[in-house]
Amino acid sequence: MPSDITAIFQSTPTIQVLHWLVQGNLASSMSRAMRFWVILGIIYRDRLLPDLFRYPDLRDRLYSPQHPTSEKLKAESFINGCGDRHCICAKPLKHWLQPHDAMRSQLQLLTGFNQQQTESELSQSPFATVHRSLRGDLEKLAKFGWLKALPRGEFQVLPIDLLPQLPSDIYLGFNNEQKSAQLPLINSWLNQNLSRQQCLDLLVALDTLSIVQPNLEILLDSLSELLIAEQDSDRLLSKHQKLPHTFVNFDYILPPEVQDRVDDYHKQLEDLWHTADSGVIQFDYQIVKDDSKLHPTEFSRFSSHIKSITVYPVCIHYLRRAKYLSAYGIDPDGNMSWHNYRLDRITSESLKVLAWGDRHVPKYLKQLRNSGKLPTSQAVEIELRKAWGFKFYEEPQLLLIRFSEDFARWYVDNTVRHPTFKAVPYPKIESLLQKAVSSDHERNAVLTILEQRHPSDRYYQAWIRPNDINIIQRLRDWRPNGEVLAPIALRQRMVNEATQELMHYLPTPFPVNN
Repeated sequence: MPSDITAIFQSTPTIQVLHWLVQGNLASSMSRAMRFWVILGIIYRDRLLPDLFRYPDLRDRLYSPQHPTSEKLKAESFINGCGDRHCICAKPLKHWLQPHDAMRSQLQLLTGFNQQQTESELSQSPFATVHRSLRGDLEKLAKFGWLKALPRGEFQVLPIDLLPQLPSDIYLGFNNEQKSAQLPLINSWLNQNLSRQQCLDLLVALDTLSIVQPNLEILLDSLSELLIAEQDSDRLLSKHQKLPHTFVNFDYILPPEVQDRVDDYHKQLEDLWHTADSGVIQFDYQIVKDDSKLHPTEFSRFSSHIKSITVYPVCIHYLRRAKYLSAYGIDPDGNMSWHNYRLDRITSESLKVLAWGDRHVPKYLKQLRNSGKLPTSQAVEIELRKAWGFKFYEEPQLLLIRFSEDFARWYVDNTVRHPTFKAVPYPKIESLLQKAVSSDHERNAVLTILEQRHPSDRYYQAWIRPNDINIIQRLRDWRPNGEVLAPIALRQRMVNEATQELMHYLPTPFPVNN
């Protein structure tokens, strides 16, 4: 794995790296992406510019002495280059990319270009442009965090550790041929850095984790190859597998055949994400709805139907029972919004990947892409930190919950649920409600309940997404030892569920032994 970001300038640039350099806007910025790559290579790989430099310093490094330096020339002046066939302005994109069929296909997937457009782009000369464009490139690079812009047109080179960091999935986005090439390198690193016993321990641990991250297979394959090649490894590995001492049990509810199908979706998405901004996907999805109007003694009644979904996939969550895809696009209700999709409820044989030029890609997603504003997993992560619950696209609300002192001591205190989950002293609850609950009616309702509770009980607060099923399940797990005080709607849901559950067991047809 590269040791620092300058490694991306050491060899032929990849389509993913170029796409990342222009923040996901490759379709309209192909030449600029290549100029970025070349300029940053001069600055950080070759160290050919001083730590403080101006545009003329870069210009003189880039162009041949014959290239005109006039700022008044227009773009038309550079259509046929400057006359020096060795000048950088005469070099087409092909000179740096050395494109092959797989690279062309990847470019078409990311940009929506057809074959003719692709060849046209590859024939463009990125540096056959006016000096104003390159000055603009330096300003953009400063805006993106690669340089620091100073007064009087100066730019400052930054320390390597302050530069933008390439997402790890671009480093690890191997295709099958690359996997084969990488295995010897990984094996060599493992052999130099880990003992045989450590490799065995890692193999068992990764085998467990591969349930929720199937792309760990490359490391599993590498470890297996390394161990099989060692003397007595089969005997040791067999013994190690038969006598485990640590068990990690994922609450993964899917039968093996469904799990295999979900893993196929997961792998397809991971491969798609390795192409930087991936693309839009289509799939058929089973929508499940609760159709019942419950009487306390009745069970819920559910119906389902299949709907075609078109979305931009962003990230996957493993949530207690299953894997969910967080995606932005046309949701099951026909709205342009976020939604979490359970992978096991996808009914398509495989996900259909749409090129950006496909007519089925929603116009709004294309606009987001062209403006470089497609949603990212980082944005999801920020929202997840704001409130507890994976329906990160819903408005957070204050959770106030009461526990007995004994229960809190043994099962709640000193546990990590979410950064916003923390104990709140009884005397401070009223001021908390004043700040966090805007509705006078709801705030007064909570305070009325609170007056009837003992101050020596333990109270906790958190910001939550109240409709998130994982929050609901956590509150169910705490029943009857936890009482939801706010929000009132969530408290009422707990009341309804507890009442319904109780009615299933009443009247008791046999004596209950205490």
